[in-house]
Amino acid sequence: MIGRAVLSLSVVLTLTACASSSPAPIYGAGTTRPRLPSTVPSKPMTPPVPQDFVLAPVAFDSIPGWGMSDLVPALTAFKRQCDNWRNRTPDTALTGGRYGGKIGDWLTACSASLTIQPGQERWFFEAYFDPQYVNGPGEAKLTSYFEPVVQASREWAPPFTEPLLKRPPDMVTVDLGAFAEAFDSEALRGAPRTLNGKLNGDRIIPYPKRDAITPYLGQIIGYAHPADVYNLQVQGSGRLHFADGTEARAQFSAQNGYKWSSALGALRNSGQLPSPTWSNFRSWLDLNPGAQKSALNADPSYVFFQEETISDYTAGPKGAANVPLTPMGSIAVDPAFHPYGALVFVNGDYGGGPFQRLLVAQDTGGAIRRGPNRGDIFAGTGAEAGAFAERMNSSGPRWWTLLPKQFAVPVASASSLPHG
Repeated sequence: MIGRAVLSLSVVLTLTACASSSPAPIYGAGTTRPRLPSTVPSKPMTPPVPQDFVLAPVAFDSIPGWGMSDLVPALTAFKRQCDNWRNRTPDTALTGGRYGGKIGDWLTACSASLTIQPGQERWFFEAYFDPQYVNGPGEAKLTSYFEPVVQASREWAPPFTEPLLKRPPDMVTVDLGAFAEAFDSEALRGAPRTLNGKLNGDRIIPYPKRDAITPYLGQIIGYAHPADVYNLQVQGSGRLHFADGTEARAQFSAQNGYKWSSALGALRNSGQLPSPTWSNFRSWLDLNPGAQKSALNADPSYVFFQEETISDYTAGPKGAANVPLTPMGSIAVDPAFHPYGALVFVNGDYGGGPFQRLLVAQDTGGAIRRGPNRGDIFAGTGAEAGAFAERMNSSGPRWWTLLPKQFAVPVASASSLPHG
């Protein structure tokens, strides 16, 4: 029955995807969470039209801020990425992106990274990599996200009234990438990598919107304040602190498939929340208990979690690359351009000064798939990281990527290089 339903859906999607003018590259297998910026956008974001994407070789001393940047978090993130790569065969291509080659191209640097002592980080990156300036289409912007720590309860008890739900047993995931290869379909290559739905007879239909989701028996992980649950869903994961002192991670498990539409933004647009910050949103929900559900239901998107034990408190949740995220060392990128594991240096601004940092591409999300210069930086865990994430909003950043030495990369024209 499932096989027939999947086939029916693929035919429908083929017709739908034909409306796409430019097919996108196929992303690697695996579930990705809907990574969203912490700030509320002032207007709907439109995906860019794919154009030329080139890498232009440059020297390290031409990269603004390279000599002064903190490279320790990036080295930590790179080592975690290498741990993931060592579990795969060397001839496996990097997941996503338009460059990067095979895992084997990176293993020499991976081995060397294990010997690097404090203070040798810059020498390591300059010795084993060559920088390339990134030039391409789309939105150029840096935002940030974080892992909230929220108070939770195993039982319903005000103010812990909103449940955190596990992936529902009736959800079916269709891997469109597999069908694109099987049918050699450019239309399906232009579609999202995966879709979540549910069986309706012998067909798969969209999963219900937020306002139509009700818990199954045994599906509830715990309860938290409605604002905290929604924040966890926007950020993609978080840490739960229970009254008995125990902690667990609510790790992203699945999403119902609907496009994110900010509940805070809806209240702002209706004039009920002029300043849509998380603290103001929480206060509004407390003052309007009868309107809590309708406020959240303004966003049809819904995220399900899985409960995990926290084994490493220095690392964040796993990103789309299936690697634990490193605070200020990991970044969510558009995998149509950058592969997971890519080393990217960004030159933007924060708080009136420069923001210049080397990061490892280890996550993605629907609001981030807007071009090679769109990124979302993982700030870390807790309130301090959240404050950074809420303030990070850098327009027009410039990007570089580092590739292993002797790696064959496209030669770009001088017009691709930065000016000034």
